[in-house]
Amino acid sequence: MKAILLALCLLIGFKAAAQEDNNPENKIQENKNADLILTRLIEHYNNDQFAEIHQFLSADFKQHTTEQATITFYQRNLKKPFGKITSWKFLGLKAGKPRPADTLYSYSTTFERIQLAVDIMLTADQHISYIAWRPFAEKKAVNALRDPATIKSNNPGQTKLQRYADTLARAYLSDPGNSSLSIGLINGDSIETFFYGETKKGTGLLPDKGSLYEIGSISKTFTAIMVAHAVNEGKIKFNDDIRKYLPGKFPDLEFKGIPIKIINLCNHTSGLPSIPDDFEKQPGYIATDPYLHYSKEMIYRYLRTFKPDVSPGAEANYSNLGFAVLGTILENVYGKPLEKLVEQTLTKPLKMYHTYYEVPLAEQKIMATGYSDQTGKAVPYWNLVAFKAAGGLKSDLHDMLLYVKANIKAKNKDFLLSYQVTDHQEDFERGLAWMIQPLKNEQDLKSGDQAIENQTVKNHTVIWHNGGTAGFRSFCGFIKGGQQGIVILSNSSAGVDDIALKLLSYETVK
Repeated sequence: MKAILLALCLLIGFKAAAQEDNNPENKIQENKNADLILTRLIEHYNNDQFAEIHQFLSADFKQHTTEQATITFYQRNLKKPFGKITSWKFLGLKAGKPRPADTLYSYSTTFERIQLAVDIMLTADQHISYIAWRPFAEKKAVNALRDPATIKSNNPGQTKLQRYADTLARAYLSDPGNSSLSIGLINGDSIETFFYGETKKGTGLLPDKGSLYEIGSISKTFTAIMVAHAVNEGKIKFNDDIRKYLPGKFPDLEFKGIPIKIINLCNHTSGLPSIPDDFEKQPGYIATDPYLHYSKEMIYRYLRTFKPDVSPGAEANYSNLGFAVLGTILENVYGKPLEKLVEQTLTKPLKMYHTYYEVPLAEQKIMATGYSDQTGKAVPYWNLVAFKAAGGLKSDLHDMLLYVKANIKAKNKDFLLSYQVTDHQEDFERGLAWMIQPLKNEQDLKSGDQAIENQTVKNHTVIWHNGGTAGFRSFCGFIKGGQQGIVILSNSSAGVDDIALKLLSYETVK
């Protein structure tokens, strides 16, 4: 669960140029130095000596981040949610950025409640010039791959695009931990849909356009458009103090007099944690259905005890709690449940008749079974309850393609407002929930078309969001100002972002 909540790479760093050194003995010594630096950093981290960690940073690095920012990052983004580091392991060397000559030392680190990877770059005087903490995805050992030829599909394999999609999909499903893929590609008025695998293992039932999947955090984009609608109607303002729309008093919900604003919730700069600190201590907590018993009243109670330790708007920290709060604000403003608001604002106007927070009893038979890609076993659905604005929607490929088409065409001013850039990070920007970043051409296309393989996608920006629950992964995205879009739905916990971006890149450059 924690790995899902760490949806984006936790990154701090300054990329400094380094001189290439091809002497093997020097490389060995540098590796020992990196091991020593990491060991000392972990000692300080586990002892809550976060200010000392700042002293490991290079002079150039310190020009780009303050001591307080370092303290806040390690204290709030790592220690609070994940606990102490119990062990670490050297993984190997990686080519650095911005130059391949820059060497990154890559490690896996085991915390009390999660496993993360960390990449470190050192200066000649053994200071850290770059450090990135990110989700750790250990390659699992698969004893018996599924024969790709045995995977059911409707893909005719007649065009280069169809054959490329087929290659990617069959590679994904050759892992027996994965079960099915529903893929939709939009190019102007043309739509192609491909279905693979089984909605429930052992049944032979190929998914179709009506098969339902949990779409997880893609739900945040629906919430964002509903917020944009409220702003356009004059019900709320982006710069409003969120306490204006919460019941009771929240005297500590500010930092040095600066309140958390609506916009801070929309772009993950509120300073709120991903989930409340007491989340796993809630009465009746169930690890396999973690949100079930955390109520709206519990969210309010937590907010009354929460005091930000960073100025709202200063830092981005992906927060499911922030979007849960947005959902309650929308309900409070309109005096209607979120289910009714999403129907009025989005699903009914777009004729998305099979997109719900709660799947009707009659529709439950077409809900795909979710699987853990690590064990290959079925896992329970998640009931998001008070967190439904952050990740509670279920949908099918037909509806999600309608949704992406509406976004491509910017159907109304609510959609347009949701793409407005509100936060700038090193490698991406964020609108209201949506991620916005340059589309990069994939260098490992297996299309057989060298002209396409060697191209770069110039002047194209992709607007996207992904989603993940215990047994599902999803992706939707489209080219800003273009005609291409994509939706991928999977009933497995193995990510589909890579497949989606490769196909979107292929469509854009062909």
